[in-house]
Amino acid sequence: MRKLLYVALIIFFMIVSFGYAELPDTVKNQSRKYVVEPESWKEFDKSGQVKFLQVQSTASPSEAGSGTKLDGSRGERLIEIKVDPAVQESVVEWTLKNKGESTVWVITAGGLKADFPISIEGGASTTLRSVLSQDRYTYIVVDNEGGGKTSLDIKAKCGEIDARTTRGKSMLIIWF
Repeated sequence: MRKLLYVALIIFFMIVSFGYAELPDTVKNQSRKYVVEPESWKEFDKSGQVKFLQVQSTASPSEAGSGTKLDGSRGERLIEIKVDPAVQESVVEWTLKNKGESTVWVITAGGLKADFPISIEGGASTTLRSVLSQDRYTYIVVDNEGGGKTSLDIKAKCGEIDARTTRGKSMLIIWF
C-alpha cells in the first residue's frame, strides 16, 4: 500500500509539473500561465479560444555556443498557448518561420517527443506538433545566438482554430 501511495504521489507531481518544471528560472519567469486578467480586460482581449499567452517580444541574442542548450541564456524565449476547454482537439500545430540570417533553435517543448534542439536555418520554416496538458496548455522555448535582426514568425492552431495574442495577432520574436 505504501509503495502504491508513493507511485501515486510521483504521478501526481509529474502531472502538476507537466509544462515547465525543468525550465531554467529565467525562462519560467517569462510564463504567463497563471496570470489572471481582470474582468475589465476581457473587452480588450482579441485572442479567442486558442490564445498565445505572450505578445510580440524582442530579445538580445544568447551568448555564442549557448543557442542549442536550455541553459537560461538571455536569448531564450518561452511561447505559451492556452486552449479553451470548448475546443475538442488536443494537439497544437506550430508553424515557425525564421525571417533572419542566423539559425533559430527550438530547444524544448511541452508535450512534444522530439530530439532537441531543432534548428531552423535563416529563411526556412518548420512545423511541430505538441500535445496539450490536462489544463489545456502547451509551450515551446526558442533561442538564437546570432541576433542581427533575426525574427521568428510563429503561427499555431488547435484543430482549425488559429492561436492569437490578446491583440488578435500571431506571434513574433525579434532578436537584435
